[in-house]
This record gives sequence, C-alpha cells and structure tokens, in this order.
Amino acid sequence: MENPYWHEFYKPHTIDFNEVRDLCFRSFAILGASHSLMGLPGEEIGGPLHGLFFKQAESRLTSHFLDLAVKMRTFEDILATNEMKDEYDAHIKASFDADQFGSIGNGDIRADRVDLSFREACNKIIHAEDIRYVYDNGSHGREEDYAWGMEGTMELKGKLRNKDWDVWLRAEEFLSACLEIADHFDPPAAIVEP
Repeated sequence: MENPYWHEFYKPHTIDFNEVRDLCFRSFAILGASHSLMGLPGEEIGGPLHGLFFKQAESRLTSHFLDLAVKMRTFEDILATNEMKDEYDAHIKASFDADQFGSIGNGDIRADRVDLSFREACNKIIHAEDIRYVYDNGSHGREEDYAWGMEGTMELKGKLRNKDWDVWLRAEEFLSACLEIADHFDPPAAIVEP
C-alpha cells in the first residue's frame, strides 16, 4: 500500500460548499425570524420559544458569520495560487457592486467611509473585536413596549496596527454573495420537484 502523503496532487483545505449553503440558510432564518418580531406589541412576545430565540440568536448568528468568513477567505486564498484565480476575480467583479456589502471607516463617525469589498468583509468579520446587530422596534419610541428585531445591518469594530476601524455590513448581501460564489464554483444538484 502506498503512503498517501507522497502523492503528487496539491492538497489545499477542502471547502464544503453544502456547508456554506447550510450556514447561509441558518443565518438567513435567524435574521428573518428576528425581523418578523420587529414592532410586535410587548404582550405578544414571551414564552419559552421567544426566550430561547432571544438568548441564542446573536451568538449563533455570529458563529455562522465567522464560519462563513473563514471558509470564503480560505477558498479565495486557495484560488490565489490556482489556475482559477482569474475566473474567481472576474466573477467577483461581474457579480458584486463596489458598495454592495457596506462600508468601512476609521472609527470616527464624522470621517469619510469607503466601500467594503467581499474580501475585506470576510477579513473584518474574522478580526472583529465587537459585533453588534442593528435593531429596530418598528419605529416606535425607545421606551414604548414593542419588540426589537434585527434590521439586517451588522456593526463590526476592531483595530489594525493600533488604529480603530468600524464596518457597517449588510448581512443579507454578504450571505447572498457567499451563496452566489458557492453556486458558481460548486453548482448544486438539480432540485427535482414532485
């Protein structure tokens, strides 16, 4: 029997695009569930299911986004030394607008912001020190008794070489991009409808 270590094939990390799809689905479901609660009267919120959701939604969502960012950046790094690099770069350029994912700033709300690329969005998710989901209560007053739901924006903060940065990330746009890349480079099997 041959030692598999010595075979001549290149052995990069394996990216399971079905797992990417599953993480996108789970993340979208959490965002959608949270958004559906937005603005409901307080007396309609409660019970064990809502309690469990409010307790776990952010931590699960943050974990899913981190897993996605690591997988997508790893995939991009694999392609950087691969014959598919040009195809990947062309696909990113053709598929996504410069301002699609959000913006990055230097931590100063008065300073100019610049568009966030997909690669940079992955990097900032990975290196964020503070992650906050933006909530709305259906535009009711802050003190009124209405449920708060995620509105789809993530605020990320961190430091690079002791300089502050902050990102406003459009969560669903990021998820859609992950799915688009997965489907392009690993087309899903055809769904047969009954």
